[in-house]
Amino acid sequence: MNTRHILLSFLLAAALAAPAFAQAPASSGDANSTEHTVDLDPLVVVADRGDSLTVPSAQAAGVEIRLTPGGVELIDASRFLRGRASTVEDTFALSPGVIAQSRFGSDEARLSIRGSGIQRTFHGRGLRVLQDGVPLNLADGGFDMQSLEPLSAAYINVWRGGNALAYGGSTLGGAIEYVSRTGRDGAGAATRVEAGSWGYLRANVAAGASRDQLDGYASFTHQEQDGFRDHADQRNERFLGNAGLRLGTNAETRFFLTGVKTVSELPGSLSLAQVESDPSVANPGNIALDQHRDFELLRLANKTSVRTGSTVWDFTAAWTYKDLDHPIFQVVDQLSNDFALSAIGTHVGEFLGANHRLRGGVVWTYGRTNAANFLNSGGTRGALVSSADQTASNLEFFAEEQIRLAGGFTLVAGAVYAINERENERIVAGSPSYTVDYDQFLPKLGLRWDRGTTQLFANVSGSYEPPSFSEALTLNTPRKAQTATTVEIGSRGAYGPVKWDVTLYHATIDDELLAIDHDNNPATPSATVNADSTVHRGAEVGGEIDLLGARGGEHHVVLRAAWTWGDFAFDDDAVYGNSRLAGLPEHLVRVELTWEYRGGWYAGPTLEWGDRIFIDHRNTFAAPAHTIWGLRVGRRQAQGLSWFLEGRNLADKKYAATTGVIEDAAGRDQTQFLPGDGRGFFGGVEYRW
Repeated sequence: MNTRHILLSFLLAAALAAPAFAQAPASSGDANSTEHTVDLDPLVVVADRGDSLTVPSAQAAGVEIRLTPGGVELIDASRFLRGRASTVEDTFALSPGVIAQSRFGSDEARLSIRGSGIQRTFHGRGLRVLQDGVPLNLADGGFDMQSLEPLSAAYINVWRGGNALAYGGSTLGGAIEYVSRTGRDGAGAATRVEAGSWGYLRANVAAGASRDQLDGYASFTHQEQDGFRDHADQRNERFLGNAGLRLGTNAETRFFLTGVKTVSELPGSLSLAQVESDPSVANPGNIALDQHRDFELLRLANKTSVRTGSTVWDFTAAWTYKDLDHPIFQVVDQLSNDFALSAIGTHVGEFLGANHRLRGGVVWTYGRTNAANFLNSGGTRGALVSSADQTASNLEFFAEEQIRLAGGFTLVAGAVYAINERENERIVAGSPSYTVDYDQFLPKLGLRWDRGTTQLFANVSGSYEPPSFSEALTLNTPRKAQTATTVEIGSRGAYGPVKWDVTLYHATIDDELLAIDHDNNPATPSATVNADSTVHRGAEVGGEIDLLGARGGEHHVVLRAAWTWGDFAFDDDAVYGNSRLAGLPEHLVRVELTWEYRGGWYAGPTLEWGDRIFIDHRNTFAAPAHTIWGLRVGRRQAQGLSWFLEGRNLADKKYAATTGVIEDAAGRDQTQFLPGDGRGFFGGVEYRW
């Protein structure tokens, strides 16, 4: 019996058993539960009797995120569950400002906000990624897309840039948080199966329930695919579960367990000529070295929330174990243990006769990695090349005050102070020993104006990113931390059938971590160093309009779009002048036009247009612009049967979804292009009790 048959049998058995668990008595009648309302001009947060105190409902989180005077978004899971929900590209397709480009139809991707981690198409950096308030990043700042599971998320928070300050995020890109379903949010039980082109299969079973003071939720996902390209097989299993216990009316503790096992072949980069000829082939070198990125991960975490009057205290603790086996040019073998502790308080009340909200806390993260590199002999380990113990530690203090002014204005002021250390202790020659310390104070000042459903905002903030171990020491020279000052203005709101979310920003960056030839010396190979001065500026525009409006009755024709403009460039650099930074398109537009009808029916086309992408900082060679389109039809219901059918890249366009980044291509085609998938068809069925 093959893997698919075993998995489908398991899903069927779980589906039959799940209703018995899901029908446990709800806690809405719990004598220890209570309703509370917090009025913070002019927004109101209402917590239902059955809500979890440790994991806010999507409604409560949506109200809170709008308090931020800058670019933010809450993505309800219902948005990305209307089609294939596999990669971060699927998840963030309609999120303005978030560039999520799958490398080869897989979890491995380029994930960037405002040009963060601009050189990374793998093992991201420049963003803080959280699961239920606990950082998924390793202590040195790196994170893995393979650890993310959209099917277990109730919603996803996105704080772009300095808007993550009130949540401990201080990087240029900001923060993304996946928030789990719980047994108190009506999760019930569900099974979902997606299948499609190139052997794609993704299947999930989940269930949640509550009884008196207890609730629990568990989700298991299996994914496999042969991939559009050769040498692109994937096999992933993810388990996410949580269990909550109410400790009286005003306290709750919740334990989280995450397990991930992922095996991913890496087909590598092609030249542009190869992409235009046959994008499905793999780079021969990747096949010869049997390049993979495989790891196992186990995470245990706890969050305890206590409400004392008008203050809510959140305490978190987490341990993450990760075992990485990564054959590339060498075999990278890393065993890491990471720890996180945080204490955060949020107080809403009056100050000098005005409504105010004070949020502050401390976050400590510590990680120790046994890192070894071996010669790669056809994907197996050869002789040991280098070995080191790597230790990263971070201590961050942050606070943000919001105070109501007259006329609908709210003043926001805050700051972060961070202390960081990177230590590499050499065990075997090949990796130098070093210790590098960093610290930074980052202020923020913002203003928000609310009138009805319309909001205007502006802020100025600092950002800061110490290098990860990949960048901490290159050419035997320690790297400085990357810092920036960002100014942004914008608006969000709704008027009749129109909704909008618009942010303009300008960031001046010092010491950006880039692979450049800083001294313009041909004898010196390019490596990651600190650029003198760069500028990141752009627009993040999202919105929707019901083209029929009130005239449509139960029929709606909704146009949704996300336009991300990013102008990232050197600033009068002695070597590069004002050249664009390589790796990201200047413009990325994603659009969908959807007919929607009562009962959850929907259908319509999707469109993506991406601008050209330079592969080198000297701007001598680029991937051409591309346009791809698809169609989607289905029915989405909160309970019962949901389904979808989807066609992608229906014109079978040959294009580069993203690229690598080099210093100088000298105007010649290079093996730096990662082709997008060809024409593909997918379908899915989901049943919820």
